[in-house]
Amino acid sequence: MRKITLTLSSLCLFVIAFGQSYKKDPSLAVHYVLNDFKTAAEIRATSLSNVLRADQWNKPKRMSAGIAASYIQGLGEYLDFAATLTGSFVDYPVPGKIPAASDEFLLEAAATANLKLLSDKYCISPYLTFGLGASKFKGYYGAFIPAGVGLQINIYNGAFLLLNSQYRIPVTESVAYHFYHSIGIAGNIFKAKK
Repeated sequence: MRKITLTLSSLCLFVIAFGQSYKKDPSLAVHYVLNDFKTAAEIRATSLSNVLRADQWNKPKRMSAGIAASYIQGLGEYLDFAATLTGSFVDYPVPGKIPAASDEFLLEAAATANLKLLSDKYCISPYLTFGLGASKFKGYYGAFIPAGVGLQINIYNGAFLLLNSQYRIPVTESVAYHFYHSIGIAGNIFKAKK
């Protein structure tokens, strides 16, 4: 009887240890954002290699700052869904419409999928991000595709530091190409039922 009990308890521990899911629980995040329109315009006018060689990469102090809030939900161990709402005061050049307006409000919403290299079990997990977004600036509405890379750092039991850099590709004519860089903190809202 002891052997049977010992075997069953060992099997249960094995199943618990290796059957544990590391899917992200529903989380909220707050991000500090930098928008870079100048570097994207330089790359489109010349090339990436020319911008890097000539050191024309825009410095962070010359980028437009903003703030964002995100809802993040794990769809699987290696895939997260993120919905982000960003507000920034920017010098935004609406293509073919108006020149860069000084410090006007830009509102962007994006839904992205984050494909992680490693699960939330690990301290550091790089990821690729891709999605669809919409923007509003001075009565101009537009759509864009956010594509980029990120790094998730597990700070403590459901709290994460998120570093992200995206290239925002216009789908409509009223959106300008730009880089979107963010750093944020995310934390669990509640534990999902396993």
